[in-house]
Amino acid sequence: MMNKILTSLSKLFLPGIRLKRWLLVMIIGLVSLILFFMSTFGKAVANVFDFLESKLALIFSLGNMGGGQKLLVKVALLLIGLGCLYLGTKHIVGRLIDALMPEKKGKIAHLLYKSSELNQGKNVVVIGGGTGLNSILTGLKQYTNNITAIITIADEGRSSRILRNEFGMLPPGDFRNCLVALSDSGPLMAKLLQYRFQKGKGLKGHPLGNLLITAMTHLTGDFEKGLEEIEKILSIRGKVLPVSVGKTSLCAVLENGKTIREEPNVEEHKTKYKSEIKKLFLDPPVSLTKKARDAILHADLIVLGPGSLYTSILPNILVKGVVEAIKEAKNKNGKQAKVSYVCNVMTQPGETDYYTASDHVERMVQYLGVGVLDFVVLNDEKAPEQLYEKYKKEGAQRVKFDKESLHGFEEQYHVKVVLAKLMTKENLLRHDPDKLAKAVLEL
Repeated sequence: MMNKILTSLSKLFLPGIRLKRWLLVMIIGLVSLILFFMSTFGKAVANVFDFLESKLALIFSLGNMGGGQKLLVKVALLLIGLGCLYLGTKHIVGRLIDALMPEKKGKIAHLLYKSSELNQGKNVVVIGGGTGLNSILTGLKQYTNNITAIITIADEGRSSRILRNEFGMLPPGDFRNCLVALSDSGPLMAKLLQYRFQKGKGLKGHPLGNLLITAMTHLTGDFEKGLEEIEKILSIRGKVLPVSVGKTSLCAVLENGKTIREEPNVEEHKTKYKSEIKKLFLDPPVSLTKKARDAILHADLIVLGPGSLYTSILPNILVKGVVEAIKEAKNKNGKQAKVSYVCNVMTQPGETDYYTASDHVERMVQYLGVGVLDFVVLNDEKAPEQLYEKYKKEGAQRVKFDKESLHGFEEQYHVKVVLAKLMTKENLLRHDPDKLAKAVLEL
């Protein structure tokens, strides 16, 4: 073991690494500081200091040094020590950053300040799933490192369903999206993880990130441990946790009396079964994990959404213990955590056709209970009309802001409606990450 450590340390002194000179500067700095403190506060090195005094006197033809001249020597030692320590540390840390994170080259002070600022940011728990969380997580990581994304386990779409059934694991798709959103590994890594194979027997349709999570789950023997290791690899800000580790399926009782099972059917219940959902449930019931519960209990702010109402957000609320944890959540100062719901910009075809903002809020209160939700964040910024026409052809509509109904909800459910300009400037009808993050952090 010792040999391995010595071998690793010896590599720091190989030619070309350019650390030796700065280590020497640091040593000079330490020696100078030691001499300063001992000459000022102790007599143990009086002889050494007298020797330095005599040599300096000869060099500068000072003769016998008086009190003022001795003070100058001490000040010089202090400045040399501090200066050398600063330069040595700065360049050693700089070399390490250049080697490990070349894209951050020359930004040491900024990185240290930003890291300190982010570590002191709000403790935010975001609950949801699907691609909806991507926007808010991407925005939040610019303002805080204290982010926990709690993800639904009801995903049964394409690749996730195959991997879930074949490997007996939790569906990885929604977790992949959140890991990418919180990662600091750069845009190329994000594209790599989201890359979906277009051909290949057994590979077609699978994103590389899903396969990475599957492999890491089997290497570590546990889905949560696998996520922790991937978080380290991707240098993510915050944590990504499953709401539960139990195997379950999303189900719904429709108003026409029919019971449907599995997420894809629930997602398209209006299209396939021409009926509204009367009751949503999980079969079998599953419970909230301890890690997810602890994260919720210590949150400053709990954000639900954005995302698909019935298939991404509400499945988390149905897990045993989630609503209770949200009600009990308090920050480190003992204040009740604020709970907000971010309403979607557009309706989802087959799932929330013609839903207004109040329809979304009413469903949230139905499953959360009255008095749990504090804020509803709504977009009141309009996009170019041609964009709405484009989405309309695909069956999606703008979520209507029905002011009167929402005003009634404010009084009935004690929910405050927050309007903000949240649209992205891209050619898409979705939330802008930075605008959305600022809006929820200001609640």
